[in-house]
Amino acid sequence: MKSNGLCIYIEQLRSARHISQLSFVEDVVSLRQYRRYLKGESDIPFNIVHQLTSKLGLKTDSILREFEVAKIEETRKINKLYNFAVNYAFDDFVKLNKDISEEHLIEQTNSLLYKHSLTLYDYFRKAITPIQVADINKNLVNYPNVLEQGVLNTIELLILTFLIDVSSLEDQNKIIEKLSKYINDSRIIISGGNDKVLTLILARLAKHSGILENYEQVIKFCDKGIDRNKLLLSYYLMDYLYYYKSLAYYKLGDQKNFELSVNKIFNILEFEGNDNKIKKFIRLINEDYHIDFRNFVLELYIKSMKKGTLNDSM
Repeated sequence: MKSNGLCIYIEQLRSARHISQLSFVEDVVSLRQYRRYLKGESDIPFNIVHQLTSKLGLKTDSILREFEVAKIEETRKINKLYNFAVNYAFDDFVKLNKDISEEHLIEQTNSLLYKHSLTLYDYFRKAITPIQVADINKNLVNYPNVLEQGVLNTIELLILTFLIDVSSLEDQNKIIEKLSKYINDSRIIISGGNDKVLTLILARLAKHSGILENYEQVIKFCDKGIDRNKLLLSYYLMDYLYYYKSLAYYKLGDQKNFELSVNKIFNILEFEGNDNKIKKFIRLINEDYHIDFRNFVLELYIKSMKKGTLNDSM
């Protein structure tokens, strides 16, 4: 079996049952070889898995089923930790982090996101500098060699988009150019069941493309994110995707698509009903476009009613 994740999960169970490693592997495999399985230095044969699970007093098929459940739960927990970091919820971050054992993380992508989250926690509370956080995360993904890899997982992509924030203009352009190629070919991206991460990456790329004044690229990234959400039946970041589109169309002087994008933002916000987010976008849009957001959308509604194009604009 190729992944060391199952070995790590079995090791979790061994530890929870207070069985020493030495007695656990006795008559099955050498301790040295067992530790090689744990580090992923060697593939573990299925018959070894069967013997080890038997020593735990559990059926192998039950372990395999629970292993899949454990991977999903672990991903949920690490995603939550990441969200605490990026939302500056430092107390929640510290509390959740106490329940996480880095050496017992099953999935390699979760381990990578965990390490990235730790750097974000330190960076956002100003414990490390932009240069330091950039260097640490470059090491995590083996930058710049990572840009030449044939296949990337979503966490590597996520870290690369973060590096845009703390890198030179030259590196920003280099990363965005490379990520654009990856994003356009889903065959070379391994999601690891983290579908929302790719939408987040697309939103970030759209934002940074706008900063670099590449408005056509902003629209392309946003449309890709919107299409993904429709496929997943998700509203994740839809307000931001249409917001970035509205900015791009505004800069390009495309009034029709600008109005359509602003109208979409309003509809999404009203549907979600998040008062804090509504206030945030009202402030953003009023300041960006020097309009009254609600009145602007109302005028669009009245205009579309008169033209009989309500369905097209809404």
